[in-house]
Amino acid sequence: MPGTLALKAHAKVNLHLGIHPGRDERGYHRADSIMIPLELADDVTVSTSEAPSVSFSPALSIDVEKSVVSKAVRAFTETFAPAQSYRVEVTRIMPGSGGLGSSSSDAASALLGMAQLAGVAPDDERLVRIAQSIGADVAFFLQSDPALYVGAGDVKARTFARLQMPIALVRPDAGVSTPKAYAQFDEDPIEPRAFDGMVDALLRSDTAAVAACLYNNLAPAACVLAPEIGECLAWLSSQEGVLAAQVTGSGSCSFAICASDEDAARIAAASPWWACATRTVA
Repeated sequence: MPGTLALKAHAKVNLHLGIHPGRDERGYHRADSIMIPLELADDVTVSTSEAPSVSFSPALSIDVEKSVVSKAVRAFTETFAPAQSYRVEVTRIMPGSGGLGSSSSDAASALLGMAQLAGVAPDDERLVRIAQSIGADVAFFLQSDPALYVGAGDVKARTFARLQMPIALVRPDAGVSTPKAYAQFDEDPIEPRAFDGMVDALLRSDTAAVAACLYNNLAPAACVLAPEIGECLAWLSSQEGVLAAQVTGSGSCSFAICASDEDAARIAAASPWWACATRTVA
């Protein structure tokens, strides 16, 4: 079935991230993760082709064949379309190594594009299993609602109604490797806080309560690895119009829930670091 599809690979922030000490038999930590997608997005084009190919612009600093997108293409074709090849082109807008889920979101968009071209339902259990096998956050990006994930952060427990909030993102020059952040966490683990407060705030679509419940116990480890993260977070938290700020994922990006779109734009414009004003997906 020939065709070309253009998709948006949305960024995300973690409204709650609770990492539990210790690792399971696979080497993963138990993680409670409540994520919400942002309007900020990479552009992903998926096409049928004579031979498989994956490309990124700007180019990746790693071998493209080792990217999560390439893993997604290989796993999809092996499962659904061994006789068909796909070309995936990613134009990256969001910064990498920021905790925004760029690689996972790109991979999920690739899976969704190939699924649509092949006539596979986006909620097909085999597609979800592929997503879970190639990255903890990939399954989240197969849909676009705020959601709670448990297990290793890859098992969907529940979704929530969309809640639009103005967001300011700030990222220092330094990136953070997720494996290094978890290794640092293991040196001084912190028992996570329960996610009940955030769940209740989302069920009530209460922006002020969501801001009050922001939580990430991986943030201290990220700040040890890149002290500039702490500087960004302190600066964001001090800005007028910020309801609350927190590090997303393993960093290095911090985000602020703002009182208005104008506040988010003003903060992004004033930031001495890379910054962006965006909103959660409505």
